Amino acid sequence: MDSSDPLNGIDKENTDILMYCTGGIRCDVYSTILRNKGFENLYTLKGGVSNYLKNEGSAGWVGNLFVFDGRLSLPPATYKPVAGAAVAADDNDDDDKGSRSSSELGRCYACGSDVVELRHRNCANIDCNKLYLCCGWCVEELRGCCCGGCTTAPRLRPLLPAHQRYQKWHLYRHLDQGTPSSSSSVQAHA
Repeated sequence: MDSSDPLNGIDKENTDILMYCTGGIRCDVYSTILRNKGFENLYTLKGGVSNYLKNEGSAGWVGNLFVFDGRLSLPPATYKPVAGAAVAADDNDDDDKGSRSSSELGRCYACGSDVVELRHRNCANIDCNKLYLCCGWCVEELRGCCCGGCTTAPRLRPLLPAHQRYQKWHLYRHLDQGTPSSSSSVQAHA
């Protein structure tokens, strides 16, 4: 048995495990893996958090939902609730954290400070490309990189303002040849 496995020592027959993800697909996959490892009481949020938000509204929801495309995350208001669902007072304000502090949401990967707005970034160093949370100060200070070591890497994408997203990494191949990019060949996703 792997001693680094966080599930070691858990009673597989009597422990309830609830899993949830944005759309429910990852949980279906991982619940199958856990079932194959002998866990019996597995529960998933049917249709994921996006389905929950459509049916129940976003009252009390804190933070954004991770997605696997260039947007990286979406505010809960994206998932329009069905008629009669509870809706937060200001459902369009993805900065509304209710009574929770930002430290409960996440910390900057680079400096450990509270992240006021939950936005994911990819490291500007193409060879790293780490997906991480970062405070505004570190984004500027580290020029879009996840750490000081990446700021001196030979293949750096340009620092993007605000919450723009990099395009797919292969669109930055010109950095391999050391040629400057044209504004038409590499643009950020807003």
